[in-house]
Amino acid sequence: MKSIYLNNIRSIKSIEAALWQIFNEPQSEFKLSASETKARHGAMHDASRLQMLVTLARRNSQGLLVLHEQSNVENSINDLMSYAPGIAAVRLAKGVRVGDKIIDRREVLTAAVDKMNATDAEQYNSLITGRTIDLICVAASKVEFLRPLFFARTEKAVKEPRDMYLQMKKMLAVIAKKQASKIDIEFTRALGLFASELISNTQEHARSDHTGKLYPAHVEGLIFSLSSLNEELFSEDFKGNYHLNEYWKREISDTVGVEGKLNAIEISFFDSGPGLVGRYTGKLVTEMSLEEERAQLIKCLTHNITSKPGHFAGEGLPSVITALKKIGGLMRIRSGRMSIFNQFEPFDVKDDLFDFKDWNHEPLAPVHGAVVSFIVPIRDAS
Repeated sequence: MKSIYLNNIRSIKSIEAALWQIFNEPQSEFKLSASETKARHGAMHDASRLQMLVTLARRNSQGLLVLHEQSNVENSINDLMSYAPGIAAVRLAKGVRVGDKIIDRREVLTAAVDKMNATDAEQYNSLITGRTIDLICVAASKVEFLRPLFFARTEKAVKEPRDMYLQMKKMLAVIAKKQASKIDIEFTRALGLFASELISNTQEHARSDHTGKLYPAHVEGLIFSLSSLNEELFSEDFKGNYHLNEYWKREISDTVGVEGKLNAIEISFFDSGPGLVGRYTGKLVTEMSLEEERAQLIKCLTHNITSKPGHFAGEGLPSVITALKKIGGLMRIRSGRMSIFNQFEPFDVKDDLFDFKDWNHEPLAPVHGAVVSFIVPIRDAS
């Protein structure tokens, strides 16, 4: 069997290249370093790497997460279980292989128990690493329905918008610290509403495949980070579209901090489901043309992603995009074969909230799951 090593997977560009390898080489064995899974490069990039690992796990016929032979087993397990990407990869696998040694999934996941319990208890100050906090709901875990996001241990008990807003505010304060005062309160309120709706929808639709058949394993969650996107490492990720590149150039000069970095709050929501179009249409995206898939994705978004009943149902996405317009933020969605974004200048007067553009113009490999990311630049005048 051919072995392919997944190394230096940090940029969006490198993640997309790895996804094509996974798609084009279904019979190959993919090996990675556990240290790759624990690296913190900002919520958007880390959730994208998680999505790559979810896609690999869903397509992996052997069901094993394979690590480099030179890896120390104990250190590798601790690295895997220290951050959401590794936890997701292991939960969707049967086990982990290092050289000739195979460790059962359940044994590996025990190394995440303390982290999961601390997350459930909202002990964020003890969890923050690399200016990042992650919350991951792991199928069949005793704390699958994490208390920061749910008011009871059931998928139907997602917190209502007011309580979710308070939770978002709390996590942002821990991440941003002295910069927290620069985060617009209207954005935080909108984020709480959006999170309540999206997580409710995820619990209803991302725990099963596009036909409605329940997955034996699944994960959902979110990542918060205070990030400094280095121009040398990450500028290439923003060059695939003229408007995206203009956003990068404008924000890298306007944000607080060292010149040559985009300093921002990042929030990413992720799941391991069939993707937004898959759960909206009940079809595989590979059964559609790219044009049909894109049209269905926009249709899904204009229906506000949610089917959640309630007083505020359907207001989350337009509310958070409206808040992004005010603060000059960016939103990115990666699902199926689509990677789309919407970006704004501060106090943008653009009328169309759903004027999403392609992240780049290159064809993309199909992914499992969906990732929705927000970038909120930290500016002197924010």
